[in-house]
Amino acid sequence: MKMKDFNLNMTQYHAGDIITGTIVMIGQTEVVVAIGGLKEGVFPKEELDPAFKVGDAILVLVTGKIDDKGCLVVTHAGVNKALQDKEQLKNLKVGSTLTFKVTEINSAGLTGNFMGYRVFLPFSQCAMEDYKNRNGLLNREVDAKVTELNNIKKSIVCSTKLMDNTKVEPIGVGDIVKGIVIRLEDRFAIVLLKNGMRAKISIQDVSYRHLNSVEDVLSLNEEYEFKVLEVNTDFSRISVGLKQLQDNPIDEIYQGLNLGDKVEGEVVKILPVGAVVKLTNGLTALAITKENSDRANVATHYLYKLHSKIAGEISFIDKENHKINIITHKKKDNIS
Repeated sequence: MKMKDFNLNMTQYHAGDIITGTIVMIGQTEVVVAIGGLKEGVFPKEELDPAFKVGDAILVLVTGKIDDKGCLVVTHAGVNKALQDKEQLKNLKVGSTLTFKVTEINSAGLTGNFMGYRVFLPFSQCAMEDYKNRNGLLNREVDAKVTELNNIKKSIVCSTKLMDNTKVEPIGVGDIVKGIVIRLEDRFAIVLLKNGMRAKISIQDVSYRHLNSVEDVLSLNEEYEFKVLEVNTDFSRISVGLKQLQDNPIDEIYQGLNLGDKVEGEVVKILPVGAVVKLTNGLTALAITKENSDRANVATHYLYKLHSKIAGEISFIDKENHKINIITHKKKDNIS
């Protein structure tokens, strides 16, 4: 087989893949297996159980290397552990326990790998004993709890603090949670929740009033209660809100409105479907074009001019979802 063809075929296998091969030769130092596509894989003879013979099927683990003869280097010895790791990876979620090997120690924490995922253990999430002995953890295996999981970026953030009989309970939309603000920006803040997970709160979810910055309300290292607004499937993105735990002042205004109420306002936007009107009470209403004209397919700008003052009455109201439609032009068949 030409090396070019071999490399093309190799794309069907990746390091860490577990495949079934057939033993075709047992030599003095190595075992040759037929694995399909790539034709042959080899592994050291000392890994072979004497019970195996030529013609038997055998599981091997792809290393991703090629020997000087152009054969794919595989291993049989690591299959059982790889199978256990794959099973663990399949069930991996926030709150799961994993064992990873530390490959680097930097100023922020410990990093390593787990089944193709980059694992990061921040010093802030290290158990006291692990932090004290951090320099001795290089190339050692560490047990930790998953606090963040991103299957797209293949990254894991974990904690050894939480290994001490602490449960990480999954959270859902609508839950009320406590968290400490650990990062402040103008338009958002990052919150460390009590279960070790991180969440983001955007400025529009901090308060019902206008804010120049989230720091107008939130303070660094202070604890607050939040409402969970969004949780994606692998818990890699959690959004929370503060204002959702407060009464919305607009609700009170809507409760006082009824069909037929007279309203006034200013046209602030022209849309194909109608005019958006900012009412004097601060609410926004929609004047639907086809509901305000006897002419079919009339353009909105023939009925309404931007920034013009108009008056009308409420024709539709959805108090729960904060929607209002208004009538500003009486149709001929409605004129009494």
